[in-house]
Amino acid sequence: MKGLIRMKILFLCTDNFTRSVIAEFCAKSYLKQNNITDVYIASSGIRASSDISNYSNLHFQIMNEMGIDTSEFKRTQFSEDSFINYEYIIGMSDLHKDYVSEEYNKEIFLFNEIYNGRNTPVNIGAPDSDDFEDKMKELILYFYYAIPVIMNNLNKLRA
Repeated sequence: MKGLIRMKILFLCTDNFTRSVIAEFCAKSYLKQNNITDVYIASSGIRASSDISNYSNLHFQIMNEMGIDTSEFKRTQFSEDSFINYEYIIGMSDLHKDYVSEEYNKEIFLFNEIYNGRNTPVNIGAPDSDDFEDKMKELILYFYYAIPVIMNNLNKLRA
């Protein structure tokens, strides 16, 4: 972290391997491209110690091809400290929102809630589907183009 941090954002998903990671690295790429140094971005998962040995790495390949640096990837378990360390915790689905509510009696935002005002999940395609690669590219582009709006909307929330 460089200088003073104005805002800290944590993206939350289940395994901290796909959706929250894509959001994290798309956001970091956006910040770098726009020379924004006072926002800190991270991701975590409610089951970040789960077995992901059979999961696809396709999203890393696609992001790297897009020039998005994913070299700092590491899985992080969500914990109560997250409420102290992050101003905004943004989950990907009701599973994450419900987990935080039940385990910690706290509320978090959904990604789409901040992005477009909809209380809807960000879903991922099934890895065994014929169009999985296309769906993964769509998912990454969804996050990539949503991040500037997310940042703007979070700034409005703070005002």
